[in-house]
Amino acid sequence: MKKISLALSIIAGTFVFAQSSSFIIQNYSAYDVVGRLRTAPAGGAAGPYMYAAPNPPYGSYTIPAGGFTQYNSFSTSGTATFPIVKWYVTDYTNPANNGSYAYNHPFISTVMDSVNEWAGFHFWLNDPITGVTDIYSLGDPSIDPAFNSSMTGSISSADWFTITTPSGPTTYLQVY
Repeated sequence: MKKISLALSIIAGTFVFAQSSSFIIQNYSAYDVVGRLRTAPAGGAAGPYMYAAPNPPYGSYTIPAGGFTQYNSFSTSGTATFPIVKWYVTDYTNPANNGSYAYNHPFISTVMDSVNEWAGFHFWLNDPITGVTDIYSLGDPSIDPAFNSSMTGSISSADWFTITTPSGPTTYLQVY
């Protein structure tokens, strides 16, 4: 009986900290959204986190004006409309894990998919005609309190939120 309880506890712990939602970015604005997309352990726990590598043909992680993409998991992010083919991992708890990993690398699918969540996106939008730039740090404040869930700038506004349905949660970033 003790072995069954232990096994159920381990399985439950894995699901508590597993990546729990897909992620949809909808850029309704007239400007490119350019920045650093970040993942992190749930609840601000210590552990590895990741940044999305630049998505070609851009030099930074970018969702172009009018762009839409969906990521079902970190380990399938390379198959999205705006693919993330590489993740940059930083792990202060085990520096041996630091480095660049292809989205479909076993470390991403077996470790990062199970311990990280979509944390936030530090990005900017720039109007090339007027020179006005809006800068945002949007994300889930329960994962990282440095992120806000909603902000308004001079030329845009943006929201980060999660909707839960019977089929599971989906996290959104919408830029207007």
